[in-house]
Amino acid sequence: MKVRDAMAETIRTVSSGDTIGDAARAMRDEGAGFLPVVDDDRLVGVLTDRDIVIRCVAEGDGDPRGVKVADAMSTAVHTISPDDPLDLAGERMADDAIRRLPVVEDGGRLVGILSHGNLVQATGGRGPAWEATTGVTQGA
Repeated sequence: MKVRDAMAETIRTVSSGDTIGDAARAMRDEGAGFLPVVDDDRLVGVLTDRDIVIRCVAEGDGDPRGVKVADAMSTAVHTISPDDPLDLAGERMADDAIRRLPVVEDGGRLVGILSHGNLVQATGGRGPAWEATTGVTQGA
């Protein structure tokens, strides 16, 4: 099975020029703690609720809602191709202790997100999902 068979294709994104207030409202509306950051149709980073807390609330001064997403996002992003096997996705999630992989093609064009939940559903919790689960829950 390939990543494209399990990934979510409907994705809410923000741009690096958006504010943390905009991103936080998008997270609230989506019920998510993770947003891909896309500029000119290319993935440039990701923003998590943890990024907001650490970089804007704990380390920032004043109202964090006006801070630009670019100043809080993570830019060292692990990605995967839609044509890669799910086994590889599970290995990456386990090795890097991550729960979501942006799916990109054509030099960084975002085409989907593969979450740990997508992986578990697609594999019935076996194989790559088991590997990813043990990777993302170590120390939890």
